[in-house]
Amino acid sequence: MSDALDVDGLERKAYHAYNEDGLLDMMTGFMMAFMGYYVLSEVDIPFAPCLAIFGPAVWASLKKAVTEPRIGQVKFGPGRRSRQQKAIMIFAFVVNVLLVLSFFVKWGPIVGPWRSSLYDYGVILVGSGVVSLILFTIGHFNEVPRFKGYAAVSVPMFIGGHFLTDSSLDLFQRLAYVLIPLGLMMLAYGGVTLWRFVRKYPKITDVEVDG
Repeated sequence: MSDALDVDGLERKAYHAYNEDGLLDMMTGFMMAFMGYYVLSEVDIPFAPCLAIFGPAVWASLKKAVTEPRIGQVKFGPGRRSRQQKAIMIFAFVVNVLLVLSFFVKWGPIVGPWRSSLYDYGVILVGSGVVSLILFTIGHFNEVPRFKGYAAVSVPMFIGGHFLTDSSLDLFQRLAYVLIPLGLMMLAYGGVTLWRFVRKYPKITDVEVDG
């Protein structure tokens, strides 16, 4: 029993070190800031689906280039792999909901009070109810407490954005004015975290740890 507990403790320690590099913070922050800039620039090119598709691939490549040379290639047990898969599924579901919502807001009719509520309180409903939920979900299933902190900070930012942004702007423009500073904050903190990670873990020869 003690051996099993020791193995679980070693796996947890390796898992936390694997997510200690700040790359997830930087990637998520960059995507949020870029999407905000994309909305405000009014470029008529569908970048959002490209980010959703290629973002995870870029993150995985950075992991191989930065993280694995320092802590080794880690294979986690089925429990943690399942948690990661759940996080990816929820993230993909929420992104698709946002894409469908954006389609109806811009090109389709949303009848009755739904349309009025989205236009009047969309920054709070979509921001605090969806974006903050994504951040919390990433932090919960990936065991990265920093993202729960980002989620907590994002809620007052979106509430403030509701009152401070120009009400004549559409929903996505108002959201963009919050997504850009929130994303830049995450990008900056992720950069600091990455700097600490590089200093803490020098490069080593490739080691494979089977969790």
